[in-house]
Amino acid sequence: MNKPGGLREWLELWVRQEWRLLLMPVAGLLIGLAQPPFGFLPGLLGYGYILWALDKHVGTRPLRQAFVMGWLAGSAYFLISCFWIVEAFMVDRETFGLKMGIPADLALGLGMGLFWGLFAILYRRFAPRGQIRFLYFAAAFSLLEMTRGMIFSGFPWNPSGATWRAGSAMSQIAAYVGVYGLGFLTVLIFSSAGVVRRHTGRGLHGYTAAIAMVLTLCGLFVLGEYRLRTTPITYSDYVVRVVQPNIGQAAKWSRGAFRHVFNDYVAMTKAPPAPGHKWPDLVIWPEGALPVSSDELFANDSWTAPVMVTLLRDNQALIFGAYRSDYDPKLGNVWRNSLIAAQQHENVFRIEGYYNKYKLVPFGEFLPYEDVLERIGFTELVHIGDGFTPGRRTSPVTYGSVPRFLPLICYEGIFPSLDLTKYTSSQDTSRPKWIVNISNDAWFGPTTGPQQHMNLASFRSIEEGLPMVRSTPTGVSGLIDPLGRMIPATKLGSQVRGLRDITLPNPAALTPYSETRFWIPVLVTCLVLIFVTVGILSRVVIRAPDNHR
Repeated sequence: MNKPGGLREWLELWVRQEWRLLLMPVAGLLIGLAQPPFGFLPGLLGYGYILWALDKHVGTRPLRQAFVMGWLAGSAYFLISCFWIVEAFMVDRETFGLKMGIPADLALGLGMGLFWGLFAILYRRFAPRGQIRFLYFAAAFSLLEMTRGMIFSGFPWNPSGATWRAGSAMSQIAAYVGVYGLGFLTVLIFSSAGVVRRHTGRGLHGYTAAIAMVLTLCGLFVLGEYRLRTTPITYSDYVVRVVQPNIGQAAKWSRGAFRHVFNDYVAMTKAPPAPGHKWPDLVIWPEGALPVSSDELFANDSWTAPVMVTLLRDNQALIFGAYRSDYDPKLGNVWRNSLIAAQQHENVFRIEGYYNKYKLVPFGEFLPYEDVLERIGFTELVHIGDGFTPGRRTSPVTYGSVPRFLPLICYEGIFPSLDLTKYTSSQDTSRPKWIVNISNDAWFGPTTGPQQHMNLASFRSIEEGLPMVRSTPTGVSGLIDPLGRMIPATKLGSQVRGLRDITLPNPAALTPYSETRFWIPVLVTCLVLIFVTVGILSRVVIRAPDNHR
């Protein structure tokens, strides 16, 4: 005889509720398809379905069942969002290939889905009664989403706020509350569909939350559109050249490719501007532009050093990405993934400074829990020594005559608020004038990865009110204005070869978000704590009379 909650009851429950469980991955898939470049925004109603499904009777072990439901939805979301990871393993087919790429994709999707499972437990355990529970749903979801972006070095890929294409009216709300705040509002609005109750006999009472959220969505759209129409975009006289040679990751590292790759960068750097236009003040090459370290590039006995020191015109600058050796007082000799700034002045070429990447890619640039994982065959994708060592936290830099900028290397572009500097006003001289984002998106290949990465990075421009220049070897490169809009005339799309001479815009006014970065995480955390506390106390009050009978 099976005890309550045993195998037979679980199987019977599975049969009764199978359709509801099967629809959870569909909901996650639809939410994933709402993200760029797909843009299927009705898919956001999947949040409403998840809330509705978690509210239903889920058997004698509701927390376990809720976890499975959330995990299924989350896994589907991340599998559709991050399938590009397989392409990264195809660069070194002999070592990795599909035998590692497919398991890595599954591991990432199923692993990230755990955050949705934990959220489902948190919601199911402490959700209040009544329509207000959609507020708790959105707060709990946002809390787990922010947690995903921070722990274990963080993976804030495709947060819910980035569903809105950067540069659109709705994306402008990130200037006030950041991408996480926009995510909270997005989930709040669309999860309200899950608390709609028909046939209440009280008119529109069952639709109160949904009607309020539709009005909220309209209000946010109007506010975003107002910002787009009223924020002036002015331009400086500083010209930046972006070089995109369209050389794939595998091709770059193939035998004999170095000379061709190097000569291509040199030729595009020295190419004359269009008739009637000035020579660029700065040339930007992408992250990992060349398949050699900067040590080798500038070695006294190398054939490349004489070319590099005569590459630039007088007072012209160059920013490029390269790996290099460095000495750390605590760790000794290490390898860095660096942004390097150089300038030609009075016929003398000199390195002006280095920015060492702070946020490294797990399994790509370093191996977490290295001692354990290496024993079972894991290595990082970049075979540089023992992997890269992170630098100091990201902050604005000034190198030579290059206007003060915020450096972001590749993966760093998806993190909100890496720069924690407090600026007093738009005229604060310590505030950067622009953002430089060099990235090696060749790892993505011809997938959705480059478009997603560009969209995510563009939110940094909206949050900070700063223009961004992106440089990648295979796309997407170009100028993003302070409102997060890629300027079409400057865009070099995926798998396109070319260069663009870009006149740099001036910064927009200091955004509300950049002045108060932490109030959204604090608000969301407080909301969750309030609902959890009320939930615990209500259970104590309900049980108390039974103890005195």
